Amino acid sequence: MHEASSKHTKLIMDTAVELFKRQGYEAVSVNDICKAAGIARSSFYLVFSGKKDIIDRLLADVRLSSDELVRQLITAPNDYERMWVLCCRYLDVALNFGPELLGSLLRLELMGELDLLGEVHRIDDWMTELGKNCKAMGIIRSPEPAEVIVPLSVSMVYFLTYEWCKCGGDFSLKDRARHVTESVLNVAEEYRWNKNRYGDEPRD
Repeated sequence: MHEASSKHTKLIMDTAVELFKRQGYEAVSVNDICKAAGIARSSFYLVFSGKKDIIDRLLADVRLSSDELVRQLITAPNDYERMWVLCCRYLDVALNFGPELLGSLLRLELMGELDLLGEVHRIDDWMTELGKNCKAMGIIRSPEPAEVIVPLSVSMVYFLTYEWCKCGGDFSLKDRARHVTESVLNVAEEYRWNKNRYGDEPRD
């Protein structure tokens, strides 16, 4: 994508997300986005087909393609931490959206207009392979096969974001998610989060 076009797209996406956060996804129109971004509707439709396309594009940005993701995976100390890196790709999106906007998107999912859970489960194959390695190394001690227990832990983290939205974000999503995955997978104690070992986890 041409650099100018890429900047134009980013402007629209950033503007839309801020409006969605302040006013709610349903209340914001394409006209509102164009006005706030200082662009014509024709410019908007050159890069997006509508509001939902913005959300789809934001979710696509989370997928497994960024240089930063590759760096994090390479530098992680073990395969369980690599699983956590992948999990945090989606948790960071939830935190960026905030409980109000994410709650709006979850309502759209219930109406069949979005497939957030499908997006989350795109990482199942990677997570499962890493989970197999962790079981072989004794990091994950659950007796269940990785093909069963790993997607289950992904689903539990996803549904945890629903609880986070319902509570207005009044608990640390990453803290709770880390605890849930460690418990469900029965992660060996020496690989569980420990502030004395790792320092403060970047919890939000």
